[in-house]
Amino acid sequence: MRSANLVLLLLIVIPGTHGAENRTPGLGSDFIAAELQRTRSDPDSTVSVSIAAPSDYVFDFLTTRLDEYADGAAALRFDHSGSTTRGMLGPGSLRVTTMDNGETLAQRFLLFTAPAEFAYYTNMELSTLSAPLKYSITRYSLTEIDNNNTELSVAASYQASSRLFAFIVRRVFNSALKRDFERAANIITEKYKNERTE
Repeated sequence: MRSANLVLLLLIVIPGTHGAENRTPGLGSDFIAAELQRTRSDPDSTVSVSIAAPSDYVFDFLTTRLDEYADGAAALRFDHSGSTTRGMLGPGSLRVTTMDNGETLAQRFLLFTAPAEFAYYTNMELSTLSAPLKYSITRYSLTEIDNNNTELSVAASYQASSRLFAFIVRRVFNSALKRDFERAANIITEKYKNERTE
């Protein structure tokens, strides 16, 4: 598996405790709540980057335009039937990413507080993309420094599908995480500049 696909998978994880976890197959609500807390206190991986765009723009881009900044992502679709905000993106919404090779990755939002924070759980049971993971939970926190600069912090908790893969998963994820988010920050900054002048 390419490192970019592994990072994409890990970044599409979701935490949340607004009732949506009860509709997420595989993991219980207590486990998800504990792992969501672990993204604050003891995450497996973290990264912070600065993005030259307002936080509301960055938040929208990260949640709804993944296919424009994630390597290997070709298209997105959303299912809001489980959303707590009826028919709109929010806790309980499912984001399905189709990769260049046709495989899919399903992520259920569990936390969605625009434009400050969101998180999601990567549902391997609903995904066709194979990866050496049992689960992943990822939390994004955005702090607007001023009107045109946002500090993005990403924290993830995850577990490899076996002890054999644990070291490899951590090593690949940690080495690619900063590089990939620096790339994403550059793309978002450029898109913001271009769209602002249109």
